[in-house]
Amino acid sequence: MAHFLKLQSISIFLAVLLLLNIQLLANSGRLYLIMGNIYMMFITAIGLASLVLFTRLIVKRIRQLAPSPWNLSLYVLWLPYLALFTYVWTRIIPAPSEAAWPSPAVGLFIIALTFTFPLYVFIVHMVARSKQPTT
Repeated sequence: MAHFLKLQSISIFLAVLLLLNIQLLANSGRLYLIMGNIYMMFITAIGLASLVLFTRLIVKRIRQLAPSPWNLSLYVLWLPYLALFTYVWTRIIPAPSEAAWPSPAVGLFIIALTFTFPLYVFIVHMVARSKQPTT
């Protein structure tokens, strides 16, 4: 049961990482209105900082997992959490008007980010496993 809960917590971290980056991209129009021209640097800095911090956290958590075939479920477990968190986010903080919706080009970036995210999970999983002692 502890292994299952550790897998779920790692999946939640993965979903929050992707949700944070998606929301930064989706709300770039609002950030532009608030910050002006510096909004792109803000999005890049927050996105990269979250990527580094969450990667370190996820690698540390994966190292704590015992080797098991169930660890491969990390490649898909983040998806339901992402859908749930996105739904909750849009219900708590809805777009104030149609003008605040992201453009179709941002939607394409979000789709590409979501499709390439399993590659990120694979790389993080392999890095964590390569640093784990073998028996």
